[in-house]
Amino acid sequence: MNPRSVTLRPRPPWFGGTLQTVRALRWPIPAALPPGHRLWLPLPDGDALASTLHLPSAAGSPAKPLAALVHGLTGSEDDPYLREHAAGLLRRGFPVLRINLRGSAKSRSRSTSHYHLGRSADLAAALSALPDALTGRGIVVAGWSLGGALALLLLAREGERRDVAPILAGAAICPPLQPEVAHQAIDANAVLGRALLALYRAEVLAVPARDLDADLRRAAARATSLHEFEATVTAPRFGYPSYEVFTEMERPAAVLPDIRVPTLLLMGGDDPLVPAAESMEVIDWDACPAVAPLVVRGAGHCGFYDLGRENLSVRAIGAFFEGAAGGAAAADVPVIERAASAAARVADPAPA
Repeated sequence: MNPRSVTLRPRPPWFGGTLQTVRALRWPIPAALPPGHRLWLPLPDGDALASTLHLPSAAGSPAKPLAALVHGLTGSEDDPYLREHAAGLLRRGFPVLRINLRGSAKSRSRSTSHYHLGRSADLAAALSALPDALTGRGIVVAGWSLGGALALLLLAREGERRDVAPILAGAAICPPLQPEVAHQAIDANAVLGRALLALYRAEVLAVPARDLDADLRRAAARATSLHEFEATVTAPRFGYPSYEVFTEMERPAAVLPDIRVPTLLLMGGDDPLVPAAESMEVIDWDACPAVAPLVVRGAGHCGFYDLGRENLSVRAIGAFFEGAAGGAAAADVPVIERAASAAARVADPAPA
């Protein structure tokens, strides 16, 4: 499915990619959510992922799949964008599970290692630990930034999720489709890039990790760029011979043709951290029939704050998940086309 592009009408004062990004990642007023239930999802090596489960309050509404939401690099379940989407999906009747990755702040107390770009097996293990009472109607998965990369890998790697309840749909928001392109853009950003590296370094070093020896800790402390950090810490720590092998083996763009689950790919046309054009230009979209790519000009990185009561990505993901989970499509309307059309309508209600 070929990419579609729309232009966002920004919500003041969030004009431009950088301000949209700051709003998404660091807005100090969190979206309201009903009380949740803390779950610890076990991993095979004894670590566990902290998560928060919310159940919709609408009585009598049709039961919907569980929506599993995954944060990005140095994030958590409380990132503004993730709370906003959790609230939006709850309003639509989806049970919501906000998952914290291994080694992130919320999961740190039960972590002896850390997440990385390709550790999608952690998500598969966590989802497989959920009871049938939560997953009996299937699962939909959404991830942001690095979490979006993990979601794409999970959807493509059917062998990893053989013990997971059926995943009916996925969404990846601003994922680093070509990791080295994203790392280069982050390192070139004097403000956001420096802040992200500092947060990442602090997060990694804070985990009482059994797989981070003294040499790797020294490398983490002296890395001056995200590229250097991934090359001198992450790659050797997790057994990759080099940075180049690491990024090639865990490249989200390379697995898009393997995805068979209807998947919405949302990219910001002016994303300062994950350049959309450079990330998408070499992808053969005809070979990716289950992926619906939508580029939103003016959205920044995980922003999408337009003039709507809910932001554009909340509306688009909600419509896509409802379209994909709404039962069998007509014989001449595949599920992916129905879901993609629903997402496009709410993203661009009055196309030129």
